[in-house]
Amino acid sequence: MEPLEILGRLVLAALCSGLIGYERETARKAAGLRTHTLVGVGAAIFAIASMISFDGPDQSRIAAQIVTGVGFLGAGAIFRQGALVSGLTTAAGLWVAAAIGMSAGAGSYWLAALGTMVTLGALYGLAAADEAIARRKVKVKSRLEVYIGDTSKLEGLFKFIRHIDPDAAQIDYKRQGDGSAVLVIACDDDKKRMLSELLASHRIVTRVQELEPRHWPQDKEEQQRHL
Repeated sequence: MEPLEILGRLVLAALCSGLIGYERETARKAAGLRTHTLVGVGAAIFAIASMISFDGPDQSRIAAQIVTGVGFLGAGAIFRQGALVSGLTTAAGLWVAAAIGMSAGAGSYWLAALGTMVTLGALYGLAAADEAIARRKVKVKSRLEVYIGDTSKLEGLFKFIRHIDPDAAQIDYKRQGDGSAVLVIACDDDKKRMLSELLASHRIVTRVQELEPRHWPQDKEEQQRHL
């Protein structure tokens, strides 16, 4: 294999994997342009070295080790904090960058180029789909500010609210110096008017005020404490 051919394969690996890394860089991920480029070039070097230095099954054995090694590298990009897991897309990007680098190093130029195009299409195109799905998981909830004169009967008020809107959530509560309190609740928009009027007639409520609506997760586990 001529030096110029080796250089061409490495440049192709760097370009293709770098494009994937650029998308991760613009998304402000820890593993960005340089990391993906190095993974792609490293995989290409391994692929070329296996072709030059070994014959027979030894070549495929090195390729298999590249897949395993990148798997461990990608695992380092995944972080978990409670139920939140981040870095999965970046880890997958590193895995794909290695595959593209291997393809370029092995001389499968069209495979490397088409693989890059499909990967970029998935990263950019599916990002819009993710945002649309995320918006569907969020709905507008109305907010009511309820002024309470007698805080000793709060449990009865909470039951009253739950009876009208089972999905109502308490998002704020402040006691006043005179023994009164202010309760802020989130409720379904179609039940806002009825809930407001019924609360205004409750014996321990002195005043009800409507606040600006706010986007609210539909998943009850992501909401504030329910009443």
